[in-house]
Amino acid sequence: MTPTSWNAPARFAATSWGAEAMSKTSVTINRRSLPVSAWPEQDRSLWQAACEAGGPLDDAGAATDWAPATRRSRAANYGRWLTFLDQQGLLTPGAAPGDRVTPDMVRSYIDLLRPILAPLSLWTTIDQLAAIMPAVAPDADWGWLRRTAGRLKRGAANRRPIAPRIRNAADLYQRALAALAGIDGKPETRPFAHATGFRDALMFALTISRPIRRRTLAGLRVGQHLRPTSDGFLIQLEREDLKCGGPMSFPLPASLVPHMARYLDLHRPRLLQGHAHDALWITRKGLPMTLNGVSSCFERATPAVLGERINPHLLRHCAATSIALDDPQGARLTAALLGHSTLRTSERHYTMAKGLEASRRYQATLTDHITRLRRVVRGERP
Repeated sequence: MTPTSWNAPARFAATSWGAEAMSKTSVTINRRSLPVSAWPEQDRSLWQAACEAGGPLDDAGAATDWAPATRRSRAANYGRWLTFLDQQGLLTPGAAPGDRVTPDMVRSYIDLLRPILAPLSLWTTIDQLAAIMPAVAPDADWGWLRRTAGRLKRGAANRRPIAPRIRNAADLYQRALAALAGIDGKPETRPFAHATGFRDALMFALTISRPIRRRTLAGLRVGQHLRPTSDGFLIQLEREDLKCGGPMSFPLPASLVPHMARYLDLHRPRLLQGHAHDALWITRKGLPMTLNGVSSCFERATPAVLGERINPHLLRHCAATSIALDDPQGARLTAALLGHSTLRTSERHYTMAKGLEASRRYQATLTDHITRLRRVVRGERP
């Protein structure tokens, strides 16, 4: 899709918002995000005002306190909403943003997205729209849109329970360390495969031990975020690097320090192939690894390194739950380490951890009881 010129209103005819417009809805949907620079003038002006910091005599915009990553994510999601409207021929430049977000239009949007998005992704899409609309149309009541997002979330939560997929973070970390040691011990018959395998295992180990979000992981820069110290490395993150504010800094685990040093000294330069940039994670073509590249890496390589396919978000759940099991009073530690803006998310991990612990203890007790009964039946001593 090419950016639309909003100085050519003849392209848009007056459009009915009723049943006739709905009957023209296509069975496919363009998921590209219209950039802010190509938004209709009114949408763009309202968004820019929502992002303004304000001054002594002016109130700050509604989006001022959002983290930069949150602003980018919500703007991109709103851009996809505008693309949808444009695809349906309903993006009239003179219409106010709030006038376009109606129950009928949102219902049509959901119907088109449902076959191509996972339930949680569908919820996120509508939840992001519900979050941005009060910023660009503050005079309207968006309770109905928040309730719609809430219903989608409840449906999504029931479809993909996460508890059965939780693994012990310490076990996963040991597997990643074993993979790093194993790669170092092999002869380098295929240098690039050797380097990418080491990179993947190191990335997984770092994510398990310091469970930062996928976007933050992909954006790590040598010298800016990863800094050498007298006894290892420090990861320094600023507010713009985090979803829930900052800054935040933490040392690299001592067990990872020699592996990170080896990656920086040997494997990263090999992958760079003469390119010059500061990205920590490098592709086989010598370029910075993108957000989608990190996801693909986890999809492709975690079965070999960790024993099963685990995405970055699930690793964060594993870390949070493991912390809650090891330190029942560590909700604040979990919130700080994972960058949660409130304790509510961390407390949910604690609740899930206690449920997992209780179920494991019950299973152990039940197994022991069955074993005792079998011994009694066989006439053995219990």
